[in-house]
Formats: sequence, C-alpha cells, structure tokens
Amino acid sequence: MAFGNGLVSGVQQVALVVHDLDLTMSKYTEQLGIGPWWVTLYGPPRLTEMRIRGAEIPYSMKLAIAWTGDTMWELIQPVSGPSIYKEFLEAHGEGLHHVLVEHRGTEFESAIMAFSARGCPPLMEGRFGEVRFAYIDTEGPLKTVLEIVERPEGFVRPEPDYWYPTPPKL
Repeated sequence: MAFGNGLVSGVQQVALVVHDLDLTMSKYTEQLGIGPWWVTLYGPPRLTEMRIRGAEIPYSMKLAIAWTGDTMWELIQPVSGPSIYKEFLEAHGEGLHHVLVEHRGTEFESAIMAFSARGCPPLMEGRFGEVRFAYIDTEGPLKTVLEIVERPEGFVRPEPDYWYPTPPKL
C-alpha cells in the first residue's frame, strides 16, 4: 500500500562505517563476491559546503562504492575532522550507518524542509561538484540515518583514485 504523503520513493544504497576500509572491502569481495570497488578520498577541495548540524566544519573520508544489481554498497572510513561517521564508530562500532533513499517528485530542498518539519533535520551535508547530499537525523524515530542526494541530469561518476581489486571489465 502506498500513501500520498511519502517522502521515500525507493532505496539506492546501503552504507557501512568502518575502521579499515581496505580490509572490509577485501572481506566483502572474498566472502560475497561484491566488487569491483570505486575508491576515493573525499574532503576539501573535492567536497565543499560541508556542514555538521548547520555549522561549517571540514571533514574527510575514504569511501568505496560497489554495486550488486541495482543496489549500491558504500563503505566509509573517516579520515580527518569531526563527522557523523566518527560519532557512529565511537558510539556503536563498525556497522550499518545509513540508507540512501530516493525522493522522486520532491526537490532536494523541499525534502530537507519536509524531514525537518517532521523533527528530522540534516545532521551532515556537503557538495561534491554538482552533487548535493544530506544525512537526515532519523536515527531516533527510524533507528537509522537516511541520506538524500541531488544529482544533475546526466551525472557521470568521475574516475576514482583507484579500483579494488581491479577496474571493471567493459
């Protein structure tokens, strides 16, 4: 059953926060066959407009992305600065951190305002080129953080710093 007031129109990604990204990538590749992994370091100057709970705060993280079917897997290792990733590791240890959800039919800013009106403001935000992202403070009511993203039409992910274990076969 679908309700007309839904903000979530689908799930794109499952994301984990880890202490050792390389070790975790190798485990997911060896045990589940997930890969190849697109791996890069995100932080200034690649990331801009970084905010944590509304305050401008720089941070960086190493992240890896791989796909199984239509589902994106993301592994995140905090590198520098305060972040909700570091907070999560300190409070919970490694594990599932957030789910990236689609918000089709709702503009990015409107989605942020709608979540905020429901008591779930942005925890952390930033921009990677023309891609905007926000982590929504839904951990209390929904037991996990949600992420929303705005990508421009025709967005193509840039080449990573490296692929693990090898680049995809075209």
